[in-house]
Amino acid sequence: MNHNLKTTLQTHGALRPEAWQDIQQNMQTISLGAGDSLPRTEGSFSFLAQGILKEYDPEQRSRPAIINFLSTGQCFTTRRHNQRHYLKAIQPSTINQWNRDALHQLHQSYPELKNSYDALCAGYDLAIARRAIFLELPPRQRLPAFREPHRHIIAYLKKKDIANYLNLSYSYLLHIWNDS
Repeated sequence: MNHNLKTTLQTHGALRPEAWQDIQQNMQTISLGAGDSLPRTEGSFSFLAQGILKEYDPEQRSRPAIINFLSTGQCFTTRRHNQRHYLKAIQPSTINQWNRDALHQLHQSYPELKNSYDALCAGYDLAIARRAIFLELPPRQRLPAFREPHRHIIAYLKKKDIANYLNLSYSYLLHIWNDS
């Protein structure tokens, strides 16, 4: 499980053995069952070690919008502006998490980790921004565009959640499902 995190970190730069040891010691592990929500704390950083999560934005909506799907190996951060977004497990999930104090300590002790942190946060930001790009497409093109980056998890997603994410009616999504 942690090997995946280590590999992910190493793709963004060298990782000293003592840094890896401190990363593991400062890590909290959270287990969620299918349907459980993950409480978010401002300043935390998380790595989805196993599972699939969906991220909701309830802001000024009568029905919360699904704005992201996260799968094993992805990272996410909680900043002030997105701490009200909530995450719900689609399947049993394990999350490795570091709070603000742990991140500060790691950045102080290992400044090279800041570059990895920034790169992993940028990946999360791009995943969130991807939805806006999908929504700019004509409705008929949204599903095919969605399928490519999500092909490895699409079998685990409910069609009603995909329709919510793509801002399509459920009946329209069913209509185009086999055409895409």
